[in-house]
Amino acid sequence: MIYYDKLTPVVWTSVADSGVTLTIRYLCEPRRRRSSAEKMWEEILNEFARCDDIDFAYPTRRIYDNVVEGKPGARANTNPQRDVPG
Repeated sequence: MIYYDKLTPVVWTSVADSGVTLTIRYLCEPRRRRSSAEKMWEEILNEFARCDDIDFAYPTRRIYDNVVEGKPGARANTNPQRDVPG
């Protein structure tokens, strides 16, 4: 059993690598936890969607292919025989 001094809903914010993390604590019936969380987050996302000055950040990864994208003089040698005298 967990006891709290304050049982009202609360939102904590923190900075994360990809933006801001919102952590929400609220009470609900145990069997309605998923549906209440889904409904709440859908409403929050709908409100964010109405703001044209807010974008969401998310982790991305870009792979750089030196052979294809690199400068001609700096490209990786993909043919080791090329430098061997013929």
